Order: sequence, then C-alpha cells, then structure tokens
Amino acid sequence: IDAVLCATGGYGSLRVLDLLDLDMIKDHPKIFLGFSDITAYHMAFNQLCGMVTFHGPVIDIDPSKGQEEIRTQTEDLTRCIRQLMGQEPVREITNPPEGMMLMTIDEGKASGRLCGGNLTLVTGTLGSRYEIDTKDKILMLEEVKETYYYIEFHLTQLRLTRKLDQARGIIIGEISDTLKPEGPHPSVEEIVRERVGGIHKPAIWGLCCGHGKRNMLLPMNAKVALDATKREITVLESVLE
Repeated sequence: IDAVLCATGGYGSLRVLDLLDLDMIKDHPKIFLGFSDITAYHMAFNQLCGMVTFHGPVIDIDPSKGQEEIRTQTEDLTRCIRQLMGQEPVREITNPPEGMMLMTIDEGKASGRLCGGNLTLVTGTLGSRYEIDTKDKILMLEEVKETYYYIEFHLTQLRLTRKLDQARGIIIGEISDTLKPEGPHPSVEEIVRERVGGIHKPAIWGLCCGHGKRNMLLPMNAKVALDATKREITVLESVLE
C-alpha cells in the first residue's frame, strides 16, 4: 500500500484515535489524503508520527450535487492525485480563478510547519495527548455549517489556550454554509478579523480549502512560507520523498 485516500469525512475520528497503532504507522508512512473529520488523523500522524499528510478532497463525490459542483469536485480530486503522483508540483498554493478572493487580516511574513484543519476537530483535541501544537507553526482553520456563536466560541478557545498566539502565522480557509442567528449580529468576517486579527500575526482569510466549492491540496506538517501582505503561500520543501 502506497497511499490512503479517505472516502469521506463525517463524524467519529476522535473516537478512533486511541485505537490506532501509531508506532506501526510511524514505521510505515504512507501518502494520506482527506479533510474535515479526517483532521484528527492529520494531527496525530503529523505530531506523533512525524509524517507529512495531505489536506484535500475525499474520493466520495455526491451524485446528488449539481453538475457544476460535481465538475469542480472531480477537477480538484484529479489535480490532487496528479500532485500526489508527482505529475504536478506542490509548490505555490493559490486559489483557482473562480475561487474566493484571498484577503489580508494582518500583514507580514512568517514561515513554519503547516498544521490545523477543521476548527471543530482542532478544538476537540485540546487537553488530550493529541492536542494541536501550534508553536512556531502556520495554523490553518476551516469550518462548515456552524453558527456564528460557535465559530466565535471556538476561535476564543484557541486564543485562551494561546494556540493562536503561539503560531507564527494563520490561514483561514473557507467558513461555509454558516447558520445565521436572528437579530443584529456581527458578520463572520467581523468575527474572524476581531478574534484572529487581534493577535497581530501574519494572517489571511479565504483560501479554498475545506467545505467550499473548491478544495486545494495542502501538505500538513510541511514547511511553508506565508506572505500575508501579498496573500501568497509557498511550500519550502519536497513533500513526496
């Protein structure tokens, strides 16, 4: 077996972590691809096995989706597989032309190993042996189908536990299909800018990774450079050796 491509995300990865033979996984590293609930495995394999893993599309493409969404999901998965086979470089991480426009939260440059993933799973590890280590790293976060309160609550958790402060830079992916509260409320952008921008680290928002229409390949635990002023992300090392 050369690679493990996750079929889907969903729920339950945190329940499985203690059942994994991490010593065996460390001794037999594989290409590992997935996102969403798969974030828990990324963190375990990155931190406890020293592996580079890949945050990107799962192979389950829902046929009930519209034709345009099926097309883009198929394109992204195909591109990721080509990259994992070494047919396309994993170097510059950019949004496709039809993707979100990247926005600067705080200007500046930073470099470090890429960590993170789904916000729910990242905060779900706090206090455990799998707790995310953000020290001197570039932290990526994305989320889907959550309330504004929930997003603010969990970003605040990461501030109180100094996970945001310890990171060298922050990348916010797509926060999609949010559940809007009734009555007056701050926008998701205002929440993110206040919670993330308040720590004054290089930070951007809007990378096409996660549950949006497009899902770019991100090499987790690889060393990357973030230029938040120019809104550029560069992979600084080979990730397929």
